[in-house]
Amino acid sequence: MSPALGKLPSERLILGLGVFSHDTSAALLRGSEVLFASEQERHDRIKHSRAFPLDSIAAALRHAGISFSDLDDVVINYDPTQLVLGYLRHVWRFLPGSLRMFFEPLRYINVWKSRGYKHAIRERFGDISHLRWHAVRHHLAHAASAFFRSPFEESAILTSDALGEFESVRFAIGKGNRIKTIRSIFYPHSLAAVYSAITDHLGFEIYSGEGKVMGLAGWGKDDPLRSLDNAIRLGSDGEMEVDLELFRYHVLPFVHHGWTSGRFAAQFGRRREMGEPLRDSHANLAHSLQNLSNKVTVHLCKALRHATGIPNLCYAGGSALNGYSNTRMLIDGGFGKLYVQPAANDAGTALGAALYLAHHTLGLPREPHEGSTFLGPAFSEAAIEVVLKESGVSYRRPADLASLVGKRLAAGKIIGWFQGRLEFGPRALGHRSILANPEVPGMQNRLNLEIKKREPFRPFAPIVPIEDADRFFEMPIASLPYMLFIVSVRSEWRARLPAITHVDGTTRVQTVTKHDEPLLWSLLRAFERESGIPVLVNTSFNGPGEPIVCSPDDALRSFRRLGLDDLVIGPFLVSGEI
Repeated sequence: MSPALGKLPSERLILGLGVFSHDTSAALLRGSEVLFASEQERHDRIKHSRAFPLDSIAAALRHAGISFSDLDDVVINYDPTQLVLGYLRHVWRFLPGSLRMFFEPLRYINVWKSRGYKHAIRERFGDISHLRWHAVRHHLAHAASAFFRSPFEESAILTSDALGEFESVRFAIGKGNRIKTIRSIFYPHSLAAVYSAITDHLGFEIYSGEGKVMGLAGWGKDDPLRSLDNAIRLGSDGEMEVDLELFRYHVLPFVHHGWTSGRFAAQFGRRREMGEPLRDSHANLAHSLQNLSNKVTVHLCKALRHATGIPNLCYAGGSALNGYSNTRMLIDGGFGKLYVQPAANDAGTALGAALYLAHHTLGLPREPHEGSTFLGPAFSEAAIEVVLKESGVSYRRPADLASLVGKRLAAGKIIGWFQGRLEFGPRALGHRSILANPEVPGMQNRLNLEIKKREPFRPFAPIVPIEDADRFFEMPIASLPYMLFIVSVRSEWRARLPAITHVDGTTRVQTVTKHDEPLLWSLLRAFERESGIPVLVNTSFNGPGEPIVCSPDDALRSFRRLGLDDLVIGPFLVSGEI
């Protein structure tokens, strides 16, 4: 008998799973209380991992101190039946061009294989007969991940990604513990799919290179002969229609290349092969794509605002990681307040599916508040010291860690920073970060070329105390804690802060408060005492092709491989120059 049958809903242990796609993940709730959430990639060390999130499940159980037999419910982030039916309807609609989708239907096969996902869980964790099984549609899971973690009692909700059960955009309203869908836009009419198609055309990897294209856009200029304005036609009430003469993604297998058409190449140039030199024309195309993204996103926002009359907006889905567009929707979208889910990508749907079950299905009440994004594993001082001792590295425990590290950063050192619980979502937000001095000449190139070993055009983000942010940046609102908005660096600071100022004068700022992040806030103040400014470069603690570090072992390996000057891990400092 399911243990859930004898429990109140508020006591049920709910496991949410993000499956069938990239960035698989797991989340654990007790009733509506979020106990844990983490991406599979952080544990299997495969970036954007598509593996079934067995390692994330195990990490969740360890963190909560429970066994698999204690679980009551498992909920996944897709409706497999709707996904299969949507696939078949889509293929039928676009015959004969879609014929090859029958021969290489990777997602279709994976959905049928998902019928065996219970078997995978049983093999790893044992008996599953006690569990109740649920499925939540993909865009509902995105919507729930945003609304149920937001500070709003009532909010409009926008979700936008490539596709989920062949839905690409959903308009909804959240109120209390319920979500009501207004309407949807369906694939192939998808802003995210267009963005991915042009990402591929520019020679970057689909589903991971879109952020590179966003960075490249800052180097581009308006080119009227190569404008993408007509690639997506906008209609009344938020309608959007992709010009499918320019694209081929809708008639190709989902994991494929060549998503743009011959007509697209005739207008914008041939597809750049990965590794070929980047030219001005590539930057101009990226710039035009970003302008299109901004326009479409604001169009969707205005339509949703008109349809609901609600001043608050929650936003999730892969498109919600586009910082330029997020800033435009905040300024021009018509909403007074905006909450973007920090784990807006598919990883966040594990959490959203679990929250949807807890609130909307089981009826558990919610108290509106902005939930933390530090939901992954944590490691005790004792556990960290065991790893340090076994590794044989020289380390110490400084009496005033912030002051010592602030001095070393002011001297130009590049430092790995490992503290507290792991971030859930794609951004490193000061718990698994690499920190550096933004004033040092050549720091951006050193970080890009020597440390991160990535393209030299890519920008870096700053971290700053919330009370000082407006001094350095043109802030649309006071608090931007998740690196989800791109703002202008004030003109008087651009030359002095070259490592965090993009070529177009912008940056993706992160604010911190003394209350929420006392050690990091103290470090910023210690750095200010040495340098005169409380601003640091903050980039993710990982090397090329690897996920953000998760464990102390990961941190030590990455520290050595990347050639960082110091590693701060818990209260300990690892350095060759102490």
